[in-house]
Amino acid sequence: MFAYTDPTGSDFLKSQNALETYRNDIDSFYRRSALRPNSAFTLLEAFAGLTPEKGLQVETITWIAFPKLANRPFNIIDTDRFNLQDEYVEWRTETKDGKVTRITFTTEFPEYYQALAKVSADALIAGVKNTIPGSNPTITELFGAGFNPRTASGRSRSNQFRLNLQKNPWNNGQKGILCLTQTNNTAGALFALVEPCAISRFDIPAAAVCGKVSCVPGRNSDPAICQEAQNAARASFGLSLQDPVGIKMLRLEGIWKIGGQEIDINDTSENQGAWVVSRNGRRAVLDLSKGVTLENTPITSGAQVAAKLSVGANVILAPEAVLPEWAQTGEESSSRLLNV
Repeated sequence: MFAYTDPTGSDFLKSQNALETYRNDIDSFYRRSALRPNSAFTLLEAFAGLTPEKGLQVETITWIAFPKLANRPFNIIDTDRFNLQDEYVEWRTETKDGKVTRITFTTEFPEYYQALAKVSADALIAGVKNTIPGSNPTITELFGAGFNPRTASGRSRSNQFRLNLQKNPWNNGQKGILCLTQTNNTAGALFALVEPCAISRFDIPAAAVCGKVSCVPGRNSDPAICQEAQNAARASFGLSLQDPVGIKMLRLEGIWKIGGQEIDINDTSENQGAWVVSRNGRRAVLDLSKGVTLENTPITSGAQVAAKLSVGANVILAPEAVLPEWAQTGEESSSRLLNV
C-alpha cells in the first residue's frame, strides 16, 4: 500500500496511532477508482521513480470557492451551509453587534476525523482540540446522546461521529467548524468525479464530458476537475490525485486594505495576521478586527469572501508509455494491479 501522508502536513495522525487507519481508508478510494474499466485513473504507486525528465507532471486544478449554484443572498449562503456550500469549501461566519468579526474556512474531509474516531474517542477529542484551539468537546457533542464510544467498535464510532456532524456544535457553527459536511463535499465524491471523467470520450468536446457522468456542469469545481481529467486521458496520460489528497486554499483575489492601506492579503509579512492559512492549506481564518476591507467595502458575509477565494486540487500524471503495464488504460482487471 502507498505510504499516504497526513493531509495536514503534520505527524498528528501518527501521534494518535491513526495513520495506518487513515491510509487504509484512503487506499480504498484509490483502488476503487483505479479498477474503473477504461479510466486513465491509476494508483499512486505507478508514478514511483518517475521524474519531470521522464514525463512526470503535477497540475493544480483551480476554482472559486463561492457556491455557483446557490442563487441565494450572501447571508443565506452563510447560514445554510449544509445545503448551499457545495464547492468542497465550507465556512463559519462570526458576528458581534451586527458586524462580521471572523470567518473560518475549511476544506478538510470528514474521513480524517473518522480515522481518529476508529482509534478511540480520546484520539478524536485530541483531533478536535488540535484543529480548534481552546475547544473542549464532550462525548455527547461528538457522537450524540445515548451513544457509548467506549464500548462501541471503531467502525461504529466512525459512523456515528459522521452521522452526528450536523448536530455537533464544534462543527455546525454553534461553537466552531471542523470539517466538510455538505452532502457533496466528500473524499468519495472527489474520486467519483475524477474516475469517470478520465475515460476518453472523443465523440464529444472535452468540456461536455461533465454533463455525461457524475459531474454537475453548473458548479465551479466539477467542470474544472472533469475537464482536466478528460484532457489527460485524451493525451494518453495516466493520472491520479496527488498525495496528500484534498483541497487546498490557494489565495484570495481582489483589492484588500487594512486601515485604508492596501496590502497583499496573502503575504504574511503584510497582512498583520488578518489572513492565516493552516493545516497544509486545509483551514484558513480571516480576522476582521483589524479593519479589513475588500474592494473598499466592509465585509458583511463569508460568501463575499468565498467569491474571492481560489482553491485547488493537485493531480499527478505521466504518459502511459512510461507507466507500468498494470497502470495503463485497459489493464484495470489485471491481477498485477490488484496485488500492488
